[in-house]
Amino acid sequence: MTTDVSGDMQQHSANSESENVRGRWTSWFIFAAFLLPMVAAYLMFTTGVGLPTKTINKGTLLEPATSIRSLNITSAEGAPIDFSAEKKWRWLIVGSNDCQQACLDNLYITRQVHIRLGEKAVRLERFYLNTDAEFSAAFASQLEQEHPRLVQAHVDAESWKKTFNNTNVAAIELDGAELYVIDQEGFAMMTYGVSNSGEDMLDDIKRLLKYSYEE
Repeated sequence: MTTDVSGDMQQHSANSESENVRGRWTSWFIFAAFLLPMVAAYLMFTTGVGLPTKTINKGTLLEPATSIRSLNITSAEGAPIDFSAEKKWRWLIVGSNDCQQACLDNLYITRQVHIRLGEKAVRLERFYLNTDAEFSAAFASQLEQEHPRLVQAHVDAESWKKTFNNTNVAAIELDGAELYVIDQEGFAMMTYGVSNSGEDMLDDIKRLLKYSYEE
């Protein structure tokens, strides 16, 4: 009986090569299965493309989500504020020293919602971004007394408007009546206006905190 050793070796080599090819394809499929959803989610979030028009969010989704990290936002003392230093959510109210009733209401509502977060409140910061060059003494004192956990800061109005010029919130007045939600990476992603209630804000921020990472 003659054994075809050469043929067996060729068959074994062919089988091994076939297994290697299948192994490589399997690895690529596994890699793609993990990577593609992450890439798609990132693109949807940063561009707004593909986002559903009906969501469970009570606020208005900002389209597209827009980074504010390049904006020159400074403290009341003039020091630059780096939103990447701590991975927190931020609420920004943008106005001037002339904070009228809708602005005052916004400050009050956001303060109460912040308090109601309880132990989770440390994951959220509230800012008043003043478009005036300096806080008036009276307004700064009022904020310190009524909103001790609020960060007083500055932003240039024209720079802010330019940043959001190509979004669906471009027409919003900088009068303190609107609230901007900033995610942990420094992207503005949602807004609330006078038609939104404190319960709307509370429901949304609880959900965002629940499904986002915590340092």
